[in-house]
Amino acid sequence: MPIRQKIRPVVRSIIGQLVDGGFEAYIVGGAVRDLLMGLEPKDYDIATAASPEDIRRVFGKRQSRIIGRRFRLVHVYAGAEIYEVSTFRREPSADERRERLNDDGVMIWRDNEYGTLEQDARRRDLTVNALYYDPVGERGIIDFVGGVRDLEERCARAIGDPATRLEEDPVRMLRALKLVGQFGFHLEPALEEALRPRADRIALASQSRLFEELLKILATPRTVPILEAFQHYGLLAHYWPTLSSVWQTPTGEQTRRLLAERDRRVEAGTYSTSKALALATASLPYVAARLGGRDLGELWDSDSPADHHCRDAVHDFFAPFPVSRFFSTRVRDIALLLPRFASRARMSRLLRHPEYKYARELYTLTGHVCGWPAETLAGWPEAPEDAEAGADRPPRPRRRRAPRAARREGA
Repeated sequence: MPIRQKIRPVVRSIIGQLVDGGFEAYIVGGAVRDLLMGLEPKDYDIATAASPEDIRRVFGKRQSRIIGRRFRLVHVYAGAEIYEVSTFRREPSADERRERLNDDGVMIWRDNEYGTLEQDARRRDLTVNALYYDPVGERGIIDFVGGVRDLEERCARAIGDPATRLEEDPVRMLRALKLVGQFGFHLEPALEEALRPRADRIALASQSRLFEELLKILATPRTVPILEAFQHYGLLAHYWPTLSSVWQTPTGEQTRRLLAERDRRVEAGTYSTSKALALATASLPYVAARLGGRDLGELWDSDSPADHHCRDAVHDFFAPFPVSRFFSTRVRDIALLLPRFASRARMSRLLRHPEYKYARELYTLTGHVCGWPAETLAGWPEAPEDAEAGADRPPRPRRRRAPRAARREGA
Protein backbone atom coordinates (compact mmCIF):
# COMPACT_ATOMS: atom_id res chain seq x y z
CA MET A 1 0.00 0.00 0.00
CA PRO A 2 1.43 3.45 -0.90
CA ILE A 3 2.45 5.59 2.07
CA ARG A 4 -0.13 8.25 1.25
CA GLN A 5 -2.98 5.79 1.69
CA LYS A 6 -1.72 4.80 5.16
CA ILE A 7 -1.90 8.35 6.53
CA ARG A 8 -4.88 9.36 8.62
CA PRO A 9 -7.32 11.50 6.60
CA VAL A 10 -7.39 14.12 9.36
CA VAL A 11 -3.62 14.61 9.03
CA ARG A 12 -3.93 15.17 5.29
CA SER A 13 -6.78 17.59 6.01
CA ILE A 14 -4.70 19.65 8.47
CA ILE A 15 -1.78 19.86 6.04
CA GLY A 16 -4.17 20.65 3.19
CA GLN A 17 -5.62 23.58 5.14
CA LEU A 18 -2.14 24.99 5.76
CA VAL A 19 -1.20 24.60 2.08
CA ASP A 20 -4.46 26.24 1.02
CA GLY A 21 -3.53 29.08 3.37
CA GLY A 22 -0.31 29.62 1.39
CA PHE A 23 2.18 27.75 3.63
CA GLU A 24 4.47 24.78 3.09
CA ALA A 25 3.53 21.91 5.41
CA TYR A 26 4.74 18.31 5.79
CA ILE A 27 4.61 15.31 8.10
CA VAL A 28 7.96 15.07 9.89
CA GLY A 29 10.02 12.88 12.19
CA GLY A 30 9.01 9.61 13.78
CA ALA A 31 5.79 9.25 11.80
CA VAL A 32 7.68 9.29 8.49
CA ARG A 33 10.28 6.89 9.90
CA ASP A 34 7.58 4.49 11.08
CA LEU A 35 5.70 4.62 7.78
CA LEU A 36 8.88 3.73 5.88
CA MET A 37 9.43 0.82 8.30
CA GLY A 38 5.94 -0.49 7.60
CA LEU A 39 4.62 0.50 11.04
CA GLU A 40 1.53 2.49 11.93
CA PRO A 41 2.58 5.78 13.55
CA LYS A 42 1.22 6.40 17.00
CA ASP A 43 1.59 10.17 16.63
CA TYR A 44 1.90 12.55 13.72
CA ASP A 45 3.98 15.71 13.95
CA ILE A 46 3.54 18.40 11.33
CA ALA A 47 6.11 21.05 10.34
CA THR A 48 5.22 24.16 8.40
CA ALA A 49 6.53 27.50 7.19
CA ALA A 50 3.63 29.19 9.01
CA SER A 51 4.38 30.96 12.28
CA PRO A 52 2.38 29.94 15.38
CA GLU A 53 0.22 33.02 14.89
CA ASP A 54 -0.35 32.12 11.22
CA ILE A 55 -1.34 28.57 12.20
CA ARG A 56 -3.79 29.96 14.73
CA ARG A 57 -5.34 32.16 12.04
CA VAL A 58 -5.73 29.19 9.69
CA PHE A 59 -7.54 27.00 12.23
CA GLY A 60 -9.14 29.60 14.47
CA LYS A 61 -9.15 29.99 18.22
CA ARG A 62 -11.64 27.21 18.83
CA GLN A 63 -9.61 24.60 16.95
CA SER A 64 -6.05 25.56 17.92
CA ARG A 65 -3.91 26.78 20.79
CA ILE A 66 -0.34 28.09 20.98
CA ILE A 67 1.65 26.31 23.71
CA GLY A 68 5.22 26.15 25.00
CA ARG A 69 7.90 28.56 26.05
CA ARG A 70 11.15 26.76 25.29
CA PHE A 71 9.66 25.50 22.02
CA ARG A 72 6.53 27.29 20.82
CA LEU A 73 4.15 25.24 18.73
CA VAL A 74 0.44 24.89 18.10
CA HIS A 75 -1.96 22.18 19.19
CA VAL A 76 -4.60 21.66 16.51
CA TYR A 77 -7.73 19.90 17.76
CA ALA A 78 -9.58 17.36 15.62
CA GLY A 79 -12.37 15.87 17.69
CA ALA A 80 -10.76 14.17 20.69
CA GLU A 81 -7.32 14.11 19.01
CA ILE A 82 -4.53 16.68 19.26
CA TYR A 83 -1.91 17.23 16.57
CA GLU A 84 1.29 19.21 17.13
CA VAL A 85 2.15 21.69 14.40
CA SER A 86 5.55 23.38 14.62
CA THR A 87 7.18 26.13 12.59
CA PHE A 88 10.40 25.42 10.64
CA ARG A 89 13.37 26.27 12.86
CA ARG A 90 17.00 27.14 12.24
CA GLU A 91 19.89 26.54 14.61
CA PRO A 92 20.09 29.37 17.15
CA SER A 93 23.37 31.15 17.69
CA ALA A 94 25.25 30.93 21.01
CA ASP A 95 23.72 34.24 22.13
CA GLU A 96 20.23 33.22 21.06
CA ARG A 97 20.34 29.92 22.90
CA ARG A 98 21.88 31.28 26.13
CA GLU A 99 19.37 31.37 28.97
CA ARG A 100 21.47 31.58 32.14
CA LEU A 101 24.31 33.84 33.21
CA ASN A 102 26.71 30.93 33.77
CA ASP A 103 25.62 29.13 30.59
CA ASP A 104 28.31 28.08 28.12
CA GLY A 105 26.09 28.90 25.14
CA VAL A 106 25.91 25.26 23.97
CA MET A 107 22.80 23.85 25.61
CA ILE A 108 19.58 25.04 23.98
CA TRP A 109 17.18 26.47 26.55
CA ARG A 110 14.96 28.17 23.94
CA ASP A 111 14.45 27.03 20.36
CA ASN A 112 12.23 29.59 18.66
CA GLU A 113 14.38 30.92 15.80
CA TYR A 114 12.38 30.30 12.64
CA GLY A 115 13.93 29.25 9.34
CA THR A 116 13.50 27.29 6.11
CA LEU A 117 12.64 23.65 5.49
CA GLU A 118 16.28 22.69 4.89
CA GLN A 119 17.45 24.60 7.97
CA ASP A 120 14.78 22.79 9.97
CA ALA A 121 16.08 19.41 8.78
CA ARG A 122 19.73 20.19 9.58
CA ARG A 123 18.99 21.32 13.14
CA ARG A 124 17.27 18.05 14.10
CA ASP A 125 18.91 15.34 16.19
CA LEU A 126 19.21 12.16 14.10
CA THR A 127 19.09 11.60 10.35
CA VAL A 128 16.22 9.10 10.54
CA ASN A 129 14.17 11.67 12.49
CA ALA A 130 14.75 14.41 9.90
CA LEU A 131 12.63 12.97 7.10
CA TYR A 132 9.60 14.85 5.71
CA TYR A 133 6.66 13.62 3.68
CA ASP A 134 4.34 15.64 1.48
CA PRO A 135 0.88 13.98 1.67
CA VAL A 136 -1.00 16.51 -0.47
CA GLY A 137 1.54 17.51 -3.13
CA GLU A 138 4.03 15.75 -5.39
CA ARG A 139 7.29 15.97 -3.40
CA GLY A 140 6.94 12.61 -1.61
CA ILE A 141 9.80 11.85 0.81
CA ILE A 142 12.11 14.83 1.42
CA ASP A 143 15.57 13.86 2.74
CA PHE A 144 18.37 16.43 3.13
CA VAL A 145 20.60 14.39 5.48
CA GLY A 146 20.74 10.76 4.29
CA GLY A 147 18.03 9.56 6.63
CA VAL A 148 16.57 7.04 4.17
CA ARG A 149 19.96 5.33 3.77
CA ASP A 150 20.51 5.21 7.54
CA LEU A 151 16.99 3.85 8.03
CA GLU A 152 17.72 1.01 5.64
CA GLU A 153 20.94 0.25 7.52
CA ARG A 154 19.28 0.67 10.96
CA CYS A 155 21.93 3.24 11.89
CA ALA A 156 21.34 5.99 14.49
CA ARG A 157 23.51 8.85 13.19
CA ALA A 158 23.63 12.39 14.55
CA ILE A 159 23.25 15.33 12.19
CA GLY A 160 26.44 17.35 12.47
CA ASP A 161 28.92 16.92 15.30
CA PRO A 162 27.52 14.28 17.74
CA ALA A 163 29.12 15.82 20.84
CA THR A 164 27.61 19.22 20.07
CA ARG A 165 24.22 17.72 19.35
CA LEU A 166 24.12 15.89 22.69
CA GLU A 167 25.32 18.92 24.61
CA GLU A 168 22.70 21.12 22.95
CA ASP A 169 19.93 18.84 24.22
CA PRO A 170 20.78 15.80 26.40
CA VAL A 171 17.33 14.28 25.74
CA ARG A 172 18.73 13.32 22.33
CA MET A 173 20.64 10.53 24.10
CA LEU A 174 17.34 8.97 25.10
CA ARG A 175 16.00 9.19 21.58
CA ALA A 176 19.08 7.57 20.06
CA LEU A 177 19.04 4.68 22.53
CA LYS A 178 15.28 4.22 22.15
CA LEU A 179 15.99 3.42 18.49
CA VAL A 180 18.54 0.83 19.65
CA GLY A 181 16.12 -0.86 22.04
CA GLN A 182 12.87 -0.43 20.16
CA PHE A 183 13.94 -1.15 16.58
CA GLY A 184 17.34 -2.85 16.80
CA PHE A 185 19.35 0.11 15.50
CA HIS A 186 23.09 0.47 16.14
CA LEU A 187 24.80 3.70 17.10
CA GLU A 188 27.11 5.21 14.51
CA PRO A 189 30.64 4.98 16.05
CA ALA A 190 31.10 8.74 16.44
CA LEU A 191 27.74 9.03 18.20
CA GLU A 192 28.57 6.14 20.54
CA GLU A 193 31.92 7.72 21.36
CA ALA A 194 30.22 11.02 22.17
CA LEU A 195 27.37 9.51 24.19
CA ARG A 196 29.10 7.43 26.83
CA PRO A 197 31.13 10.23 28.52
CA ARG A 198 28.15 12.60 28.41
CA ALA A 199 25.55 10.29 29.96
CA ASP A 200 25.54 12.31 33.20
CA ARG A 201 24.37 15.41 31.31
CA ILE A 202 20.90 13.90 31.11
CA ALA A 203 20.37 15.33 34.61
CA LEU A 204 20.54 18.85 33.10
CA ALA A 205 17.32 18.30 31.17
CA SER A 206 13.96 19.24 32.62
CA GLN A 207 12.68 16.46 34.86
CA SER A 208 9.19 17.01 33.45
CA ARG A 209 10.52 16.29 29.94
CA LEU A 210 12.31 13.21 31.22
CA PHE A 211 9.15 11.93 32.89
CA GLU A 212 7.21 12.42 29.65
CA GLU A 213 9.89 10.36 27.90
CA LEU A 214 9.50 7.65 30.55
CA LEU A 215 5.76 7.48 29.93
CA LYS A 216 6.46 7.11 26.20
CA ILE A 217 8.93 4.28 26.89
CA LEU A 218 6.39 2.50 29.09
CA ALA A 219 3.78 2.91 26.34
CA THR A 220 5.81 0.76 23.94
CA PRO A 221 5.89 -3.06 23.85
CA ARG A 222 9.72 -2.80 23.94
CA THR A 223 10.24 -1.31 27.39
CA VAL A 224 12.79 -3.88 28.54
CA PRO A 225 15.08 -3.69 25.47
CA ILE A 226 15.05 0.11 25.71
CA LEU A 227 16.00 0.05 29.40
CA GLU A 228 18.67 -2.57 28.67
CA ALA A 229 20.16 -0.22 26.06
CA PHE A 230 20.16 2.60 28.64
CA GLN A 231 21.97 0.34 31.12
CA HIS A 232 24.48 -0.93 28.52
CA TYR A 233 25.52 2.58 27.50
CA GLY A 234 25.70 3.93 31.06
CA LEU A 235 22.66 6.20 30.81
CA LEU A 236 20.27 4.44 33.20
CA ALA A 237 22.25 5.39 36.32
CA HIS A 238 21.72 9.08 35.54
CA TYR A 239 18.25 8.83 34.02
CA TRP A 240 16.56 6.44 36.49
CA PRO A 241 18.99 6.03 39.41
CA THR A 242 16.89 3.73 41.62
CA LEU A 243 16.20 1.22 38.88
CA SER A 244 19.88 1.23 37.93
CA SER A 245 20.88 0.65 41.57
CA VAL A 246 18.76 -2.54 41.78
CA TRP A 247 19.41 -3.68 38.19
CA GLN A 248 21.71 -6.57 39.21
CA THR A 249 19.68 -7.57 42.29
CA PRO A 250 16.72 -9.99 42.53
CA THR A 251 14.42 -6.95 42.60
CA GLY A 252 15.85 -5.71 39.31
CA GLU A 253 15.62 -9.15 37.76
CA GLN A 254 11.96 -9.43 38.84
CA THR A 255 11.27 -5.97 37.41
CA ARG A 256 12.65 -6.99 34.02
CA ARG A 257 10.69 -10.28 34.03
CA LEU A 258 7.46 -8.50 34.92
CA LEU A 259 7.97 -5.80 32.30
CA ALA A 260 9.00 -8.35 29.65
CA GLU A 261 5.74 -10.27 30.10
CA ARG A 262 3.83 -7.00 30.18
CA ASP A 263 5.55 -5.98 26.89
CA ARG A 264 4.44 -9.24 25.31
CA ARG A 265 0.84 -8.72 26.39
CA VAL A 266 0.78 -5.07 25.29
CA GLU A 267 1.99 -6.13 21.84
CA ALA A 268 -0.73 -8.79 21.74
CA GLY A 269 -3.36 -6.26 22.84
CA THR A 270 -4.20 -8.17 26.05
CA TYR A 271 -2.86 -5.70 28.63
CA SER A 272 -4.16 -2.21 29.29
CA THR A 273 -2.03 0.71 28.16
CA SER A 274 -3.02 2.89 31.12
CA LYS A 275 -0.15 5.11 32.29
CA ALA A 276 -1.02 4.43 35.94
CA LEU A 277 -0.97 0.67 35.35
CA ALA A 278 2.36 0.92 33.51
CA LEU A 279 3.89 2.83 36.44
CA ALA A 280 2.42 0.33 38.93
CA THR A 281 3.80 -2.62 36.95
CA ALA A 282 7.31 -1.16 36.77
CA SER A 283 7.42 -0.29 40.48
CA LEU A 284 5.76 -3.40 41.96
CA PRO A 285 8.89 -5.51 42.71
CA TYR A 286 10.57 -2.53 44.43
CA VAL A 287 7.41 -1.66 46.36
CA ALA A 288 6.93 -5.31 47.40
CA ALA A 289 10.50 -5.47 48.71
CA ARG A 290 10.03 -2.23 50.68
CA LEU A 291 6.74 -3.42 52.21
CA GLY A 292 8.17 -6.66 53.55
CA GLY A 293 7.55 -9.19 50.81
CA ARG A 294 10.47 -11.63 50.68
CA ASP A 295 10.14 -11.59 46.92
CA LEU A 296 7.49 -10.80 44.36
CA GLY A 297 5.98 -14.27 44.76
CA GLU A 298 5.08 -13.58 48.40
CA LEU A 299 3.31 -10.24 48.65
CA TRP A 300 3.17 -8.32 51.91
CA ASP A 301 0.45 -8.82 54.52
CA SER A 302 -2.74 -7.10 53.34
CA ASP A 303 -3.66 -6.21 56.93
CA SER A 304 -0.44 -4.31 57.62
CA PRO A 305 -0.63 -0.46 57.69
CA ALA A 306 1.18 -0.06 54.36
CA ASP A 307 -0.49 3.06 52.95
CA HIS A 308 2.15 5.64 53.91
CA HIS A 309 5.08 3.28 53.28
CA CYS A 310 3.73 2.37 49.87
CA ARG A 311 3.47 6.00 48.77
CA ASP A 312 7.04 6.63 49.98
CA ALA A 313 8.28 3.57 48.10
CA VAL A 314 6.62 4.74 44.88
CA HIS A 315 8.20 8.19 45.14
CA ASP A 316 11.63 6.73 45.99
CA PHE A 317 11.52 4.33 43.06
CA PHE A 318 10.70 7.05 40.52
CA ALA A 319 12.91 9.79 42.00
CA PRO A 320 13.86 12.29 40.65
CA PHE A 321 10.94 12.12 38.19
CA PRO A 322 8.17 14.55 39.24
CA VAL A 323 5.40 11.97 39.61
CA SER A 324 2.24 13.88 40.42
CA ARG A 325 0.07 13.12 43.42
CA PHE A 326 -2.61 12.01 40.94
CA PHE A 327 -0.39 9.24 39.55
CA SER A 328 1.36 8.30 42.81
CA THR A 329 -2.01 7.85 44.54
CA ARG A 330 -3.31 5.62 41.75
CA VAL A 331 -0.12 3.53 41.68
CA ARG A 332 -0.34 3.13 45.46
CA ASP A 333 -4.00 2.09 45.28
CA ILE A 334 -3.34 -0.48 42.55
CA ALA A 335 -0.42 -1.96 44.50
CA LEU A 336 -2.26 -2.09 47.83
CA LEU A 337 -5.14 -4.04 46.29
CA LEU A 338 -2.93 -6.95 45.22
CA PRO A 339 -2.61 -8.84 48.55
CA ARG A 340 -6.37 -8.59 49.03
CA PHE A 341 -6.95 -10.89 46.07
CA ALA A 342 -5.83 -13.76 48.32
CA SER A 343 -8.95 -13.29 50.46
CA ARG A 344 -12.26 -14.14 48.79
CA ALA A 345 -14.09 -12.73 51.82
CA ARG A 346 -13.58 -9.19 50.58
CA MET A 347 -14.48 -9.86 46.96
CA SER A 348 -17.65 -7.75 46.80
CA ARG A 349 -15.86 -4.75 48.30
CA LEU A 350 -12.85 -5.17 46.07
CA LEU A 351 -15.00 -5.40 42.96
CA ARG A 352 -16.33 -1.90 43.66
CA HIS A 353 -12.91 -0.30 43.94
CA PRO A 354 -12.21 2.15 41.05
CA GLU A 355 -8.80 0.54 40.45
CA TYR A 356 -10.06 -3.06 40.54
CA LYS A 357 -9.70 -3.54 36.77
CA TYR A 358 -6.03 -2.57 36.72
CA ALA A 359 -5.21 -4.33 39.99
CA ARG A 360 -6.72 -7.53 38.58
CA GLU A 361 -4.58 -7.24 35.44
CA LEU A 362 -1.42 -6.69 37.47
CA TYR A 363 -2.28 -9.51 39.91
CA THR A 364 -2.82 -11.90 36.99
CA LEU A 365 0.42 -10.80 35.34
CA THR A 366 2.35 -11.24 38.59
CA GLY A 367 0.90 -14.70 39.15
CA HIS A 368 1.91 -15.78 35.65
CA VAL A 369 5.48 -14.51 36.09
CA CYS A 370 5.82 -16.07 39.56
CA GLY A 371 4.25 -19.38 38.57
CA TRP A 372 1.37 -19.26 41.03
CA PRO A 373 -1.11 -22.19 40.89
CA ALA A 374 -3.99 -21.72 38.47
CA GLU A 375 -6.54 -21.73 41.29
CA THR A 376 -4.85 -18.67 42.79
CA LEU A 377 -5.77 -16.69 39.69
CA ALA A 378 -9.24 -18.16 39.15
CA GLY A 379 -12.51 -16.77 40.39
CA TRP A 380 -11.87 -13.06 39.96
CA PRO A 381 -14.34 -11.69 37.39
CA GLU A 382 -13.85 -8.93 34.89
CA ALA A 383 -14.59 -5.46 36.23
CA PRO A 384 -18.35 -4.83 36.51
CA GLU A 385 -19.77 -2.82 33.64
CA ASP A 386 -20.75 0.01 35.96
CA ALA A 387 -17.27 0.19 37.54
CA GLU A 388 -14.95 2.35 35.43
CA ALA A 389 -11.21 2.20 35.95
CA GLY A 390 -9.59 5.48 36.83
CA ALA A 391 -8.80 7.66 33.82
CA ASP A 392 -5.22 8.67 33.12
CA ARG A 393 -6.08 12.36 32.98
CA PRO A 394 -6.89 14.14 36.25
CA PRO A 395 -10.31 15.77 36.25
CA ARG A 396 -10.41 19.43 35.32
CA PRO A 397 -10.92 21.64 38.36
CA ARG A 398 -14.37 23.17 38.56
CA ARG A 399 -14.66 26.92 38.42
CA ARG A 400 -15.55 28.28 41.81
CA ARG A 401 -18.77 30.22 41.71
CA ALA A 402 -19.14 33.48 43.54
CA PRO A 403 -21.40 33.50 46.60
CA ARG A 404 -25.09 33.86 45.71
CA ALA A 405 -25.35 37.31 47.29
CA ALA A 406 -22.37 38.55 45.32
CA ARG A 407 -23.88 37.22 42.09
CA ARG A 408 -27.13 39.11 42.81
CA GLU A 409 -25.12 42.31 43.29
CA GLY A 410 -23.30 41.72 40.00
CA ALA A 411 -19.92 41.22 41.71
